[in-house]
Amino acid sequence: MAHAAFHFAEEFITEDLDYYFSGERDKNNQIRPDDNIYSMTPASSHCCFDMRDGRVANFFFPSQPNLFDRIYIGISVPLFANNWGASFLLQLLKVLKPNGAIILPVYPEGQAQEKGYWSRSFLENIFLSRQRWTGFSNVRAENDGVMSLQVGRKWPDPIPSTIEWFYQQRSNIALERIVEAGSSDVLQTTYIGSLKKVWRNYTHSAVIERIILDAFGAKSPLTVHSISDDYGLLMTDLLLSPYVDVMSGLTDDISTEQETIAKNFKSYFAPHMEGRHQILESAPANLDFKQKSNVISLTNALVGLGKSDIEGMLNRAWEQVKPGGLLVVYEDFGSNMHDLNVSDFTSMLEKFGEVQIYSSIVAAKIQENVEISHYSSIQEAKLGEEKRDQIKVYRVVHKAAK
Repeated sequence: MAHAAFHFAEEFITEDLDYYFSGERDKNNQIRPDDNIYSMTPASSHCCFDMRDGRVANFFFPSQPNLFDRIYIGISVPLFANNWGASFLLQLLKVLKPNGAIILPVYPEGQAQEKGYWSRSFLENIFLSRQRWTGFSNVRAENDGVMSLQVGRKWPDPIPSTIEWFYQQRSNIALERIVEAGSSDVLQTTYIGSLKKVWRNYTHSAVIERIILDAFGAKSPLTVHSISDDYGLLMTDLLLSPYVDVMSGLTDDISTEQETIAKNFKSYFAPHMEGRHQILESAPANLDFKQKSNVISLTNALVGLGKSDIEGMLNRAWEQVKPGGLLVVYEDFGSNMHDLNVSDFTSMLEKFGEVQIYSSIVAAKIQENVEISHYSSIQEAKLGEEKRDQIKVYRVVHKAAK
């Protein structure tokens, strides 16, 4: 049996597998993995894998159809209930053998809502249950906290998202880069670099979508301005999301490498956007905020800038936030790429108003007296560390309405 397990990182492998091998979760031996299950992560540099090589491979590397009997999603993997997450599951269905299944953890409805994670109702709304004869996929409860997903009577409709773009275009991108460089030596660096941005956007899009829902609800028409090094990934997923009403968006793309990928991305999504998404190539130090928006998001936009440049960018961004709007900032202060510490940076934002903090592990606001549970004890410990240190969190400031 060809069984693969997807983990957030290698440190989670043992705990993830214990969840499925445990008799507590599999009392009837319905979902127990094969003893030779093959582990994969999104960060591994081992791409050209063989399931007998005894290594940990990258789960985004192109896999042949009908490769796996089962894919197990580890409890460490983010389970965000957004368009990206649903599209990712659809891509995984394509590499299953006939009658194969994705085995995945799900939370009870209340806990799932708290975290912005998958629940049974979310999966059934996207992949209709076998109990509905017009449906196209089987969503089945296997045991406590575990469900399975299979292709049913007909193939699911496409779910446009940035992960769909990556799966469909990754081979074309690689070939274009090889032609440009005149060598295949660039293949792995190109591939790993782009997939890191796509994987990172899973969290960015889910959490910022949750921030928008908390502030505006699902039906308020919004304009959003994203400043990031992501080709326009974040803005695209927000525009494609059926859960928020983002009418139009602007991306200032501050990435300086992989121009081929940026052009491929822009061309691929042009028909979907219908002119609603403008993408500009920009330099962060002298970024010109030309239009007011309901939400201005800075993700990984301040790396390498000095204190005065950071302060200047934040001031210019705040001026362009519409009354009643939001400034959202995400920076990784554990990357040794910043001159500022967490306290100094938070103080800069507090000049504009109260700073709310959102997690990067679950799509939820971090609150002083509220503890968030997690199936993974390692991730639960990291939630505690995140709350204490606030190294990699989303900082949100709400501008008063006039």
